[in-house]
Amino acid sequence: METTVNYLLQSALVLLVLYVFYRVVLHNQPGLLYNRLYLLLAPLVALIIPLLELPLPFQTVLPTPNVIPAIQLQEVQVTAFGPSSAEAAPLLSLREMLLLLYGAVGLVLLVRLGIQVARIRSLASAASPLPAPDSAATVLQTEGQAPSFAFLHYVFLGDMRHLSPQEQQQILSHEIAHVRLRHTYDVLYYEVLTAVLWFNPLVWLMKEELRNVHEFQADAEVLANCQPQEYSSLLAKEALFMAGIPVGSYFQKPQVFRRLRMLQLHGQPTSKMRLLLALPVILLLLVTFSANTVSADVSAFVEEPASLKEILITAPARKAGIPVREQERPGISQEPLAAPAKETAPVVKKDIKMVEPAAKSAPLNEEPADEKPYTYVENMPEFKGGEAEMMKFMGRNIRYPKDAQEAGTEGLVVLSFVVDKEGQLQDIAIVKSLHESLDKEALRVVEKMNGQWTPGSQNGRTVPVRYTLPVRFSIK
Repeated sequence: METTVNYLLQSALVLLVLYVFYRVVLHNQPGLLYNRLYLLLAPLVALIIPLLELPLPFQTVLPTPNVIPAIQLQEVQVTAFGPSSAEAAPLLSLREMLLLLYGAVGLVLLVRLGIQVARIRSLASAASPLPAPDSAATVLQTEGQAPSFAFLHYVFLGDMRHLSPQEQQQILSHEIAHVRLRHTYDVLYYEVLTAVLWFNPLVWLMKEELRNVHEFQADAEVLANCQPQEYSSLLAKEALFMAGIPVGSYFQKPQVFRRLRMLQLHGQPTSKMRLLLALPVILLLLVTFSANTVSADVSAFVEEPASLKEILITAPARKAGIPVREQERPGISQEPLAAPAKETAPVVKKDIKMVEPAAKSAPLNEEPADEKPYTYVENMPEFKGGEAEMMKFMGRNIRYPKDAQEAGTEGLVVLSFVVDKEGQLQDIAIVKSLHESLDKEALRVVEKMNGQWTPGSQNGRTVPVRYTLPVRFSIK
């Protein structure tokens, strides 16, 4: 869940920068087609940029000689319930309640959209057809005080008896322009987008900006056949009419004063420099959110680390798809903490010895010197059935030791092991110790996975690969 929240925050920051750029640079500019494309693509750009990991040429990577590079598996969480917690345990966790609330609000918005579309279909079946000057549109005359609007290929005309025939023709041209420019698809796209990202106010603001651009585009189409003064008079006359079905494209909208200002800009050239300014903004966002410099705080390894990230990193070459072998790591020496070949309970050493940088570390595996474990290869080793099956295996076999429960001990145990060329597990060791019995239990279950892995391969041959596995013990 933490990863999801971080992603949503990053996408919201990207969208904020894009929205501020639009308001400062493109707002109320005559480049209507460009503004429309910008508003349609900005949310997608905000959702994609945080997912990218670009190997930029000027990206620097700091050396990390004293850190064990390894592929980190998904964290396994082992939970023990206290004697009184079972009775007071809530039906839903906080995470589940938040997800339920999130989905409920999105579902309500989608249901509202479906109701509006159903109302339009009902209105179309009850309306009377009229001759259409454009074959792309179906013109319908509604009854009552329904406003004039366009939806898909339908143009609904309301009561226009207070308007002259020329003004009625201008309104019809305006609504046909909405049909010809396919504005309804933009509206439906943003309605679904706001239902999915309803918590982000920027999506709602950009949806309103897009509706304004739609009106400006339709007004520009009308001005091809009439004078701006005549059309401005019509807009002023219709300013008091309000819309009732918000998924349509309406002639009467409260932004009529903005439309009057845009009419004054009709025919003016668009500043190409303003349009090109979006490129460096997007490039800056890519550098900020898609390029990650890898570094490590070696001093944090001496003390008990506050988080797993302080002792484990993924080698930078992993992102570029380059195989990396585990190198000699001066400054760290870790003795084997268990004998994986024996069936009896392993003897655990809880300390991690630190030696002077000049000393040479003890080898972590039995492989020959020219066959050190890789940290990333073309075809990674895999637990039989996949990582999901591995999590099920851990859940079926691991237990929370009673002495650790009684002592209230909880926290993280991190193990390291190598999947050799035969799929056997070698060099099973504790990287981060927590409690003697918890360490033993984690080692026992990892050793039980021996023989259930398919080996990794690089360039068509099997090779050893090092993994790390975090196991979190918690008491509720």
